[in-house]
Amino acid sequence: MSDTISNNLYNAMQRLNRQMHRSRHRIMPPIEGLNRGQIRLLFLISKNDGIIQRDLADMMDIRPSSLTEMLSNLEAHSFILRKSDEKDRRVMHVYLTDTGRNAIDGFNQVNDKLSASIFNCLTTEETEKMLDMINKINENLEMINGTDTFGDCEKNMHHHHCHGHKDHHKHLIED
Repeated sequence: MSDTISNNLYNAMQRLNRQMHRSRHRIMPPIEGLNRGQIRLLFLISKNDGIIQRDLADMMDIRPSSLTEMLSNLEAHSFILRKSDEKDRRVMHVYLTDTGRNAIDGFNQVNDKLSASIFNCLTTEETEKMLDMINKINENLEMINGTDTFGDCEKNMHHHHCHGHKDHHKHLIED
């Protein structure tokens, strides 16, 4: 593929990403006390209810002290509950509350509406082809960057840009 076509495709995907974020922010009702990182954390907890706090910090790739601050805010707004392990009081398990589950359900409903409105211009066949191509690109990026535990490219990009990994594109240039 020529460099021009690759660059045009990359720019089109960047534009699509921005448009999708705008659409989400336009229709996503703000929930008092939650920022984007805390929403991501809620989704992670919902998929791993009862997870150990230390494991959450590893999965989010953040310092335990930063996670504690985020969890304290979620707990103050009744989205989660932390309980000490019965065998080791130093170990904390994190659980969603009914309020947290309701928030996740609301986010999922908004996501369903949003994805339906975004992709309603495509046929089922086009949607399936697009999904196959995006999955192929994601697999390629995972080979280049390493697998992202949370399944979110933004976290991986943030990690590389904010933590001094300036040579993460080096192997791309050497080809």
